[in-house]
Amino acid sequence: MKSYKLIASLLLFSISSLAYSVDTGHADVSLIKFSNNGSQNNEIFVGIKMDMQKNWHTYWKNPGDSGGPIEVSWTLPDGMTISDIYWPTPKLIPYAPLMTYGYKDFVIFPFKISYENFDELGEISADINFLICDDICVPEKAFINTNFNSITFDNELLKWINKVPNVTLPVLAKQTDNNLELRFSSNNEIESVYFFADQKDIVLHADKQTFFKEENNWLLNISTEDNPKHKEKLNGVIVINDESYLVDSEITIENISNKSITVIQALIFAFIGGLILNLMPCVFPIISLKVLSFISISGDSTFKIRAHSMIFSLGVVASFLIIALLLIGLKESGSIVGWGFQLQSPIIVGTLSILMFLIGLVLLMDINLGSSLTRLGSIGSNGNNYSGSFATGVLAVIVASPCTAPFMGAAIGYALIQPSLITLPIFLSLGLGFAFPYLLISFKPNLLSSLPKPGKWMETLKEFFAFPMFATALWLLWVFSLQTSVDALVNLLISILLISFIVWFHTKIIKNYLKILLSICLILILASQINQFLNLDDQTRNADEIESSWNLNIENELRSSGQSYLINFTAAWCITCQANDKVALSRPSVKEYLKDNNIEYIVADWTNRDENILKVLNKYERSGVPLYIFWKQGMNEPEILPAILTENMVLDILDRY
Repeated sequence: MKSYKLIASLLLFSISSLAYSVDTGHADVSLIKFSNNGSQNNEIFVGIKMDMQKNWHTYWKNPGDSGGPIEVSWTLPDGMTISDIYWPTPKLIPYAPLMTYGYKDFVIFPFKISYENFDELGEISADINFLICDDICVPEKAFINTNFNSITFDNELLKWINKVPNVTLPVLAKQTDNNLELRFSSNNEIESVYFFADQKDIVLHADKQTFFKEENNWLLNISTEDNPKHKEKLNGVIVINDESYLVDSEITIENISNKSITVIQALIFAFIGGLILNLMPCVFPIISLKVLSFISISGDSTFKIRAHSMIFSLGVVASFLIIALLLIGLKESGSIVGWGFQLQSPIIVGTLSILMFLIGLVLLMDINLGSSLTRLGSIGSNGNNYSGSFATGVLAVIVASPCTAPFMGAAIGYALIQPSLITLPIFLSLGLGFAFPYLLISFKPNLLSSLPKPGKWMETLKEFFAFPMFATALWLLWVFSLQTSVDALVNLLISILLISFIVWFHTKIIKNYLKILLSICLILILASQINQFLNLDDQTRNADEIESSWNLNIENELRSSGQSYLINFTAAWCITCQANDKVALSRPSVKEYLKDNNIEYIVADWTNRDENILKVLNKYERSGVPLYIFWKQGMNEPEILPAILTENMVLDILDRY
């Protein structure tokens, strides 16, 4: 009999002990209630009290960039129901580069219990699962099983009930591209305001929310995800000067990007852009070789002229289609890429600099290293060197990528946001436009008769064309220096020095076995340099070390404060960008105009890969640089300046608004 009493006593002790706090490892968790007396509305509040270790925190219903909310499973007597969590207003818990929402050190989660008969409130249990974090995150749980009368009364619960917002603030919500605008009225001066969105996948939590006073209301700007997944209404909590209000507003979706072009327009723009691309400075050194090649064979058969023209054009078109397929494949894999993406790789930039320098040496010294490079563009070779024509077409497209011709930017930007079946025809049209002059020669070879006759002048001109090659190599070396370290640049310069020595020495020897040895040395140097390129990751500069005034949310910040701006999206490898900078944007009159009219000039440098810059380019339906964005107060949407600028053009456009 005594044993039964002992067991009963132990059971009673264990049950009553469950009414107190449970130590989960990093928090003491307990149930509390607000009042012992039944209310006339047959409702009463209970709370889950979490007393956490210092600096540890748990999360709100939308945890932000990481984390997860508390989950509770209740077991209640018949005739008794319990509400969802009444969420107190959270605090910002930054953990760079992330932003989370939650409660630090201490929190009480209130619940409302509805019942039929207060005297029948009996056993209650809560199975609690939650995530608690400091430098690490730990999933913890507490199971509490107790009698309702045994739950501790605690006035602290009332304080946390009062932290639950219950007044809805009238708000006008509008989504414009990657910006959420909340307009509301307040008679008081506002020192701080922050919006906590109930729903995930809408706002960029880590971005700064900016606000300012409009004529009759206040405007809060919030950066959002690409294509935010809004429901029918926008819900959340807005905190104004430490006062919390609910937001329950219809949301207007408005696209402020420039009007999209049609497929037909994109095809036409691509063709025109490809045609103009032949005139861009980055393509000149390669195209000039092909023109000389056509002149050298102008006295040959019509068939041979047509064949070279067609094969060169085939190399061009095939290269554009391969680039399109690469872009599509990278896009499908989740990578963010744009036109000229290959020159964001120091490996490709360094390799091209060596190639351009080597071509320059070959043209200047008229030597034959036994490789196809010496026959590039069919210079100095027999008329049957069709592989040289194809290789010239491929190389022309590779070096054309730093340039964006008029019409071309809009076409490529449109192509890269469309399905693959639309992207490919647009790139095909771009390639056909680029190859059109040479296709024209293949159909009308007699056009070559209007060009000067072959002669000694061609040899002199061929040697002269070595210098544009050297200039291109120097430019690529400059780009390489911006992308990597000083040590990497020095190693590349040493390789170029050794290559030039081997090429020179090759012209001074006669014995074939020595020439073979030199060729092997050249291959080994190239292989060694390429191996160094492949290990550049440790040498590449950290993007955070490069100072820049641009950031992803800068347009929203400037527009919210009414600040006029001109943003220059540029890159060191973009020759068009550099030309525009020299002839227009860096001119004293333009700088003085910007200063006098309080227009902030911002440079967004895309020399190294930056997905945030590409996001903005895509927002304006572009996939490459240059891109120039101008805005001032009174404009409904930003103005996109032309891809090729002059000093007077910039001043006229800025003065027009």
